[in-house]
Amino acid sequence: MDDPQLPFMSTPVDNLRGGLGALKHQVSDVHPVETIQKNGPKSQRELRQQMASNLYGCALPIREDLECQILSKVQRLPGLSSSRIGLESLTGTLDTFGFESYLGLPQFSEEAPDLDLHHSMEARLSMTPGPAPQGRMGR
Repeated sequence: MDDPQLPFMSTPVDNLRGGLGALKHQVSDVHPVETIQKNGPKSQRELRQQMASNLYGCALPIREDLECQILSKVQRLPGLSSSRIGLESLTGTLDTFGFESYLGLPQFSEEAPDLDLHHSMEARLSMTPGPAPQGRMGR
C-alpha cells in the first residue's frame, strides 16, 4: 500500500468474521527516525564497503565479509552465553552501548534457566527429536 489514502471498499465490512476495522492502522506510515534506525547500520556498512572497494580494490570487502561469516559461526556450548567479541571488534559495534546491552541479560535474571546440557547439544546436532527433559543442568 503505497497510497496514503484509505482504500476503496467494494464489499461491506463483516465485523463478526474479520474483526473491527483496522484500515487506519494499515495506512499509517512509520516514523522517519524508526526507518533511519532500522536501515542505518546496513547503509553505513554498504557505504564503508564501497569506500574500501574504491580505495583498496574489491578483495578487501570480500575478505571482510568472509571474516564476518567465520566469526559469526563461533559458538559456545549450550547454556553458556556467547559474547562474539571478535565479530563485534571487526564490525565496530564493540564501542556501542544500547538498550540491548543491559536489558534482558540472562545473568541478571531472577530465575535460573532450566535446561539439560546433554539434550541441548543433541538437539543442536540433530541427534534427538522432541522437547528437552525436565531437570536442572543435567540432574
